[in-house]
Amino acid sequence: MFKKLIVIIILFGLVVAGLQMFGGRDFGQVSLAWDKYNHGGDISSFLSDIGTIFSGGRVNESALPMGRYADQVMYRWKDELGQIHVSERKPNVDVFEEIRLGDMKFDIQEGMSKEEIEKILKKKDE
Repeated sequence: MFKKLIVIIILFGLVVAGLQMFGGRDFGQVSLAWDKYNHGGDISSFLSDIGTIFSGGRVNESALPMGRYADQVMYRWKDELGQIHVSERKPNVDVFEEIRLGDMKFDIQEGMSKEEIEKILKKKDE
């Protein structure tokens, strides 16, 4: 366990030093690569992502459902005035809804009008 920790610290130091030497790449991308690795990725994918960051590219988030928020839980409830509240902290009320962000499904087209969809498709064909 101690050896693993030392290796991780050394690798992290090398990554940070390399990012600074090669133009101060986006540190947020390193965080995304690390999140992908922690959510079931393998070491070769992690090293590939680090290489992509060094070359100025961006990490592909498709392998990480909802990124770092997949395990996050939110709470929604109504107060005595009927106002809806949403928070990361569990409320001190009896009735509330627990929302697991990783379980949510999104359909981008639901938020777009027919005209917007047609406009996008028309641009794609041109």
